[in-house]
Amino acid sequence: MTQTELASDRPRILVVDDSRIVRATVKKHLAASFDIIEEADGEAGWERLMADGTILVLMSDLSMPRLDGFGLLARVRKSSDARIRHTPVIIISGEEDAETKQLAVERGANDFVTKSTDRAEMLARVTAAAKLAKTARDLRASEVNQARTATTEVQTGLATPHMFQLHGEKLMAHALRVHGEATLLVFEIDAYPALCERVGSAVAEQVVSLVAKTVASRLRKEEILARLEGPRFGIFLYADLAGSLRYAERLCEIIAAAKINFKGQPLSVTVSAGVGSATVDQLSEFEPLFSLSLQRLAEAIELGGNRLQAPALPAPALAPIEIHEALALLAEGREEAVRPHLPALLAKLAPLLALAEQAKA
Repeated sequence: MTQTELASDRPRILVVDDSRIVRATVKKHLAASFDIIEEADGEAGWERLMADGTILVLMSDLSMPRLDGFGLLARVRKSSDARIRHTPVIIISGEEDAETKQLAVERGANDFVTKSTDRAEMLARVTAAAKLAKTARDLRASEVNQARTATTEVQTGLATPHMFQLHGEKLMAHALRVHGEATLLVFEIDAYPALCERVGSAVAEQVVSLVAKTVASRLRKEEILARLEGPRFGIFLYADLAGSLRYAERLCEIIAAAKINFKGQPLSVTVSAGVGSATVDQLSEFEPLFSLSLQRLAEAIELGGNRLQAPALPAPALAPIEIHEALALLAEGREEAVRPHLPALLAKLAPLLALAEQAKA
């Protein structure tokens, strides 16, 4: 049975250092005020930080196996997860020179303690960092709560998920009432965490804004574009499935063809998309249609990204043909062109066949 570590009421601090003695010293200084958890290298520390949402402060050595302190710091500051990205990082320094420490500050370190720092100073520094983290986390939670009822997303100016649902329910009800078409398209920038890792979260957000601007400029006034979460967007279209698929395919092509450069190097940006059609999927409410579209988006991402998942287009209705046209086709040897029309043709011939049977009798 795997061991499960329960969080205590005390603020949780993650200490990452390959020296057992250093970890024991830090724990001795802080254990009375904080819940201390430990890892012996940067890779293990990173995995713990991703898995444990209760960690308020990260304390890390610079020289470690597998992943050193600079590598760990870079992952933290480039993370797409705001909780991780804003975690205060205190470097446990040894004999590093001033240039090394300056580099750590430039890469996002918040503070330093030495391996010989006394208990009072270490406690003061870690307490200040924990209070900062708690305040920032509470503020972000408040912002998230406000976003749930807001109608416009601040960065892009697009509709929020709350507004998208309200507007989507209204548009869908109207479309069904007038026997119109309603199609929901959700799409997401492919490999967004990798993009954040490569260029940093600030530049990645600029890419999100560029995609939002590109898509918004191609919508009709009555249609709505929303930023649902991170690199994910939603569009509600007044169009049938065939028209919506043409729009979605063109949209994917435009985004893939966009010329985006970072430090002189081109950035390749693609999107995956999922489509739901009220008519083809036989759904009359927004929520089930939205869920189905998200499911198809997940399938597109699972298949490798840069693709579109949608319901199959219904077969086009056959244009009826007359009996003399069928006979002409048969005379030309085109039997396969006649076969789909046989039920309708036989229905037309039914009175004649009935009369022929009566004549036989």
